[in-house]
Order: sequence, then C-alpha cells, then structure tokens
Amino acid sequence: MSDKVLLEKTGDIAALTLNRPDKGNAVDIELMMALIESLSEASADSALRLLVIEGRGEHFCSGREPDVPRPENAAQFAEALGRIVRVNKLLQSFPGISMAVVRGKAFGFGCGLAVQSDVTLAAEDARFAFPEINAGFPPTIVMSYLSRWIHRKKALELVMTGGEISAPEAERQGLVNRVVPADQLEDEKQRWMETLAGRDLKGLQATKAFFRDTAEWSTEAAAQYGVTRLANFFASRDKA
Repeated sequence: MSDKVLLEKTGDIAALTLNRPDKGNAVDIELMMALIESLSEASADSALRLLVIEGRGEHFCSGREPDVPRPENAAQFAEALGRIVRVNKLLQSFPGISMAVVRGKAFGFGCGLAVQSDVTLAAEDARFAFPEINAGFPPTIVMSYLSRWIHRKKALELVMTGGEISAPEAERQGLVNRVVPADQLEDEKQRWMETLAGRDLKGLQATKAFFRDTAEWSTEAAAQYGVTRLANFFASRDKA
C-alpha cells in the first residue's frame, strides 16, 4: 500500500491519515487508490467502532492535485469519477462511526470526505469549499449527496459559487458537528472518542445503518421499518 494513506488500528478504533503534508494532502491517483484500499479494509472489519479520518500537517485535504493529467475522453473521465463514487460508498458502508477531524483546508474531494463522515469536527480556522465550478465543470457527484445534509438552496449556492465558507458557517449550515479553537481540536476529538467508546457497538452500528438506509423514506415507512429493525435487534440479543 502507498504511504500516502496510513491506516492504523488500535483495538476497535482505526485511524486513517492522508499523508501528503507537503502537498496539502491533495489527491492524486496513488492517494485515491490507497484510500480505496484502506477504506475497503476498514469497511470489512465489523469489530471496528470508530474510524478517525485526519490529514497530516496543516490541511485536511486541499482537493484534487492540480498537476494530475486530465482524462482524454469520456471513458477515462468516467473511470476517474468512478473512483470518487467508490470512496463515497465505502465511507457510507463502514459499519461503525466515521469521524473527520478537519484542520486548514477541506476543499473539493476533501470537503466531500469531511461532510460525508458521520461526525465532523473542525478547528475554528478551518475552511470548506466545493470549488469545482471554478474549473469549469459541474460537481454532479457532490450534488448527488449534498442536499441530504443541508437545505437544497444552500447546497446549490455552495456548488454554484465555488466559494469558501468558514468552519462556524459550516456548522450553522449543518455540515459540521462541532467547531472549536484549533488548540482544542485534539481534546474535542478525544472527548468524542471516549463518548462513543461508552456506547454499545451493535447499537451504534444499527443506529447508523437505519439512519443511512431510510434517508429518502417517508416518515411512515421509516417508522414501520424501525419497528421491524428494533424487534429483530432485541430478538438477536436475547439469543446471544
């Protein structure tokens, strides 16, 4: 595996670190493939309670590496964009709780990685952006999920303008769970880790799965499914 992504497991917690600090953890093909490999390994491990995602150095992830060769045709574009979809799917399918810890820039792909984590913590001076439109192409993959997290008009504003927003603004819009001064971010991360460590693992996994699976359902359908899932959950516990 490339050392551009590091995956370390300690008990039921995995730490995934983007490791290109000299490039602001910008994404090239090698990093993307290493990320897919690491997320595949984490997603296949049902014993993991928490996946902590960070960027080494000053920035979480500054987005796409500007020097990556541009695809030459539609098939190559589809292959490259398909890798992004693969990362998104692996992150969503991780059975435990994913937690992004953001310092500095979370731009483009990096912003998506942070936003789609189950919990997002950010330093007060962190910045978020989906700047794809500035390069002349519509961020359709971003649009496929962003309005599930924030209001559609705000989602459209973010992708249509390509502008940066501050961490406090990201928190107000619902993209971030907590914003703290940069020198308190490590303490906040530890607090969340300790809180989640005290929760029942199977309960956490079932909660995340229900939240994910019913995102587009009606309230009535979700409630009925909730009854079934909860009944099966307790029944399986009684047999254990």
